[in-house]
Amino acid sequence: EDESENDEPANKRRKASPEKVDSDDDDDDSDDDDIPLSKLLSPPKKKKKKSPAPPKRKSAPKKKIISKQESNTSEAIVHRTIAGAIFDSGCVKGMLIQRLLCRWWYAIDWPTGIPDKPPKNYDSMDGMPGIFVCTSGDDVGKIKDCRDIDSRPSFSNFLKKTSEELRGLLITAIEEQTKALIEVEGSGTVTEKELKEMLKWAKKVNPAKSDKEASKVLKKANMAAQ
Repeated sequence: EDESENDEPANKRRKASPEKVDSDDDDDDSDDDDIPLSKLLSPPKKKKKKSPAPPKRKSAPKKKIISKQESNTSEAIVHRTIAGAIFDSGCVKGMLIQRLLCRWWYAIDWPTGIPDKPPKNYDSMDGMPGIFVCTSGDDVGKIKDCRDIDSRPSFSNFLKKTSEELRGLLITAIEEQTKALIEVEGSGTVTEKELKEMLKWAKKVNPAKSDKEASKVLKKANMAAQ
């Protein structure tokens, strides 16, 4: 009996051992159990990228302030004629000349010795004897002044006169223009009021002071009165 018992197959005597479980699987399961369910369901949050700072604006370059001395120096280079220097200066004598040129025919006789017929390709301008405009050819629109260059009413020729003479001519021209205006349009017009204001200004002009101011303008422009 003992031998029979010992002869029992070894496989019957051996108890089946439980299957060995991979420790790695246990670790994975335990790791998942430690993570809250809310975190497993929600997607991972993306990190916000910082937007680049806007570029700094460059301050505009400061404008150079030109002093009166520098301005006068530039005028000396720009102006090449006495008439140009006086005209652009805004001095009293320049204003006398400009205002007289707008109505000189009320105080000065029209120049004589002008041609009766216009040059070829030119036509006479109404109300301006001796002045012609080109109407055909290559110079269409060009103005030709056939009046005597030394005596015709012009800025350069009026500049040769004193402020006293210019002031007298301007006052006469304004008064005669006002008379002609009232005869045509009657009294109380806007133009009449403007002429009255100009007449007041002309009468207040100090001729000696005006000539002195003009001399200073020419001196600053490096020019001498002719």
